[in-house]
Amino acid sequence: MKKTFAILALAALLLPLGTALAQDPPPPAPPAEAPAPAPTKITLWGMIKTGGWAMWPLGLCSVGVVTMIVLNVRMVSRKTLLPATVVLPLRAAAEQRDVGQMYSLARATPCLFTNGLLPGLRKINPEDPAASKPDMEGAIAEAVGREEAQVSFWINFLSLFASISPMIGLLGTVSGMIGAFQKIGTGGMGKPELLAGNIGEALITTATGLIIAVPAIFSFFIFRNNLSRIVRDAESEYSALIDGLTGTANLFAEQEPAPVENES
Repeated sequence: MKKTFAILALAALLLPLGTALAQDPPPPAPPAEAPAPAPTKITLWGMIKTGGWAMWPLGLCSVGVVTMIVLNVRMVSRKTLLPATVVLPLRAAAEQRDVGQMYSLARATPCLFTNGLLPGLRKINPEDPAASKPDMEGAIAEAVGREEAQVSFWINFLSLFASISPMIGLLGTVSGMIGAFQKIGTGGMGKPELLAGNIGEALITTATGLIIAVPAIFSFFIFRNNLSRIVRDAESEYSALIDGLTGTANLFAEQEPAPVENES
């Protein structure tokens, strides 16, 4: 009897130990997460490289826009096209009906205003100036049209760059999307890092084209309106000069002052 109790007691002591040994070992601790990579700094050269081939023609367009803006700032101004230092002496000579003095002044200071006036002065008939007025007006209008077209030639380049820059950007967008779909077709659907370069190319080229086009079209309308205003003022001056030469009217007393040279 005592031996049976001893066996039962020993079994009771060994049972928890066997149960503990039979249990699975605890799972290993998860490895420590690797630190997140530092964000890559975006540079201008990096964006150009991401944009791909389309960034090179877009770069040429941006240089062209800046060049045309600088050129037109120097060209399309009252000081260049309708200088007050020329208008005032021509008014005084017209009041005295001194055609020779006006011709000499116009030849000595070539600009849009004097280049348009010279053909009209050649049409005047000294014996009957009033009868020459229609011929003078027609010759001046034709010459001014040519002069305006020459100035507009350079202004129109801004409209050209404003039109082709978004088109080149759109072409770069299509090129980037084609590359992205090709990578998707080769098994890159679940790997967005493989598509990032092509998507970046698509977005950067579109944005670059718009960035170039917006200031180009804005500058185009500014220069066009400025040129139109200068030509309109020049036509008013031509009318007053012709009236003074032909004796059909004396408008110089009511004529507005000559434009100030520092006006653009």
